Amino acid sequence: MLIPVLSVLIGVAMGFFIQRVKASSPAMIAKNLRLENLSVIKFMALTMAVGMLTVYALQLVAPQILHFDVKPAYVVGVLLGGLIFGVGFGIGGYCPGTCVVGIGEGRHDAIAAILGGVAGAAVFTLVYAAVIAPIVKMADLGKIRLFDVVHIPAFAMAIAVALAFLAAIRFLPTDVRKA
Repeated sequence: MLIPVLSVLIGVAMGFFIQRVKASSPAMIAKNLRLENLSVIKFMALTMAVGMLTVYALQLVAPQILHFDVKPAYVVGVLLGGLIFGVGFGIGGYCPGTCVVGIGEGRHDAIAAILGGVAGAAVFTLVYAAVIAPIVKMADLGKIRLFDVVHIPAFAMAIAVALAFLAAIRFLPTDVRKA
């Protein structure tokens, strides 16, 4: 019972902060993609740092709670998927989380973003076996993790990456045009 309640609370908190940094605004997303305002980028870096530290700390103290299933690193598939996602993100001004917050704010274009995401997922599913599967297998690096490559403990890697993100948040300006 604790996990579902905790999940809802984390989701509500994320929604609050997404709305607070205006990440649900396509105009703000455009400013971030043009590197004019880095508030959303800094927010994402902060959530990754906190999430990474939390997950790896939980794994240390309560490994039975978490199960990591690392997906294989298909370089070509990740590059193509990132390109498709990035283009959709740039055109629509939403990612999956921010469009849900946008709907909560009453933004009608966020509904179109969700419908576009569902349509894209449907197309992906329909063409996966014939088109996508052969592509994603190219340059298969296997189930690789950064801490395995650099040969340090997972939590130490999480701390190092989190500190790098926190340094970037601290030293990069939020409004680049004023800096």
